[in-house]
Amino acid sequence: MSRSRAASRSRASSGLRRDRIVRSACLGLLTYALGLIPFYFFTPVHASVETLLARPMPTAVRSATPTPSTAQREKNAGAELPSLVDTTPLPVASATPVPTPVPGDSRFAFLLLGYGGGNHQGGYLTDSVMVVIADPNHKTITLLSLPRDAWVPLLFNGKTAAYNKLNTAYAFARDPTLFPDRLDKYGGDHGAGTFAMDTVSNLLGIPVTYYATLDFDGFRQMIDAVGGIDVDVPEGFTLLYPRNDDASVDASWMTVRFQNGLQHMDGERAIEYARARETLANDTSANDLNQGSDFARSQRQRLIIEAFKNRLFQPGGLVHLPQLIGIAGQHVDTNYAVPAMTQFTKLLLDWKDVKIFQTAVTQDNYLEQGTGPSPENTYLLVPSSTDHSWAQIRAFTRRLWNDPATGVAIAATNVVVENDTGVPGVAGHVADDLMQLGYNVGVPITGPLQRQSQFVDQTDGTATLVAKQLDHDLGLDLAMTAAPNVSDTTDAGSNQLVLELGSDDVALKLTVPPDNAAPFSDYGVQNFGQWVPYSPPTPTPVRRYTPPPERPSSKTATPTPAGSGSTEADHPTATPENASPRPTATPIRKKSRHR
Repeated sequence: MSRSRAASRSRASSGLRRDRIVRSACLGLLTYALGLIPFYFFTPVHASVETLLARPMPTAVRSATPTPSTAQREKNAGAELPSLVDTTPLPVASATPVPTPVPGDSRFAFLLLGYGGGNHQGGYLTDSVMVVIADPNHKTITLLSLPRDAWVPLLFNGKTAAYNKLNTAYAFARDPTLFPDRLDKYGGDHGAGTFAMDTVSNLLGIPVTYYATLDFDGFRQMIDAVGGIDVDVPEGFTLLYPRNDDASVDASWMTVRFQNGLQHMDGERAIEYARARETLANDTSANDLNQGSDFARSQRQRLIIEAFKNRLFQPGGLVHLPQLIGIAGQHVDTNYAVPAMTQFTKLLLDWKDVKIFQTAVTQDNYLEQGTGPSPENTYLLVPSSTDHSWAQIRAFTRRLWNDPATGVAIAATNVVVENDTGVPGVAGHVADDLMQLGYNVGVPITGPLQRQSQFVDQTDGTATLVAKQLDHDLGLDLAMTAAPNVSDTTDAGSNQLVLELGSDDVALKLTVPPDNAAPFSDYGVQNFGQWVPYSPPTPTPVRRYTPPPERPSSKTATPTPAGSGSTEADHPTATPENASPRPTATPIRKKSRHR
């Protein structure tokens, strides 16, 4: 009996320790969420809230004015184009299931959203979307950035898909007049956050159980509350930054410059560092073009998160916690229960040694450009797989969930399968299987005939984890050679890991589990692999009337004797025969440009 009580106490103690770590990670992330900065049309105007847990949903105002159309309401929410509804019924009659946590698994995912707030158009578009995977047992945090321009299905009723950009999910759900047939859980105080959370969970295939949002003004106040942060800028750049948070006030841009090296930043300067992404006209600098990418912006946000963490743990840093909690109460919306201040301080101290990993879903690994429905031809990002489903990305995310270090390496390494077997089609089949397993796979190539398979590393040694995982999935134990021995069809010094398949492995088969729940992003897309902007039709040239030159009269005028009594009618003016009245050209109004 005593043994049973001792075991019970041990399990309870273990559970409490694990809960402390979990809460520590969540609360640390909630505070560090200031790194998620929306980069379009922000406004530092936000109403206060009574509690951190109950931010009320906006109430629809009844008025005598006509009800705006659905497309107009979506436009008011900031959408670039109206949603495209796929009326094709799903294969099953039940609602699409949302991934749920596995009992006994201490890992969890947290959705962090950055938006502008305020009353201007597009104030709740979540232009920064980041999924955080927390592993309390191993004290790791993995940050996965998703692009706001991803073309995704929005399943408000769980059955009918309305396609639009990912950044509209939270904004649409905040408007109770949009998609009124929504599931009950997508209404009420936390309905918008829950819907965004479930949308991302369906895309990635992992359970997302918490969400937190942060607006622009909260970010700036948190940075200033701790006295600013010190950021070691790895690469300087010159980019454009909005002159005003609300484009309806001032839509112009200003130039911001950052030099590499350690720099102290207040809230406003940190915002500029995190948000800047537009390159200057005619700027051909490779570094500036690279820093203008979404992935580079997410890397800068991570630097800000790390700098804020370091500042908080400096001597005297924790004295700012009461002020930070007050700021969060006004600018953070979350479904996570926050403990009392004394608990918060104790839990945050447990988080000092947590290791942070970071990666992103971008055009460099799993996405490609697309052209949206006509007539808007909006810029979109869709999965680059042949069927444009999210199966490959979901497989990658599951790897990130199980092993963040290997998952991050897989996203950054382009695996190229080289067919050295002498049998056509082998590399293509293996490449397709590797894609379904979540690898970042390049176009297969053909090399010289050889018996043994091997890896050729062109990553300067960073692909070791990827090669190890490939060995496991292929059921092989392959040697690794350096880049100089690679065939001339690939470039040394790239991010590629070449898998040279020899004739000994011509019958290689991989086990690929099916993923029938993976959503697709092909509906309504006009072009894949490129964005074709809308081009207005060329106006038909207007022909202006040009009068013909006067022809000289064939008759010579004879002087009229004075007093002959002749009139003007006796000598008519020479005009073209049967001439019509001369038309008057109508002035052409030039169209004014809209900003």
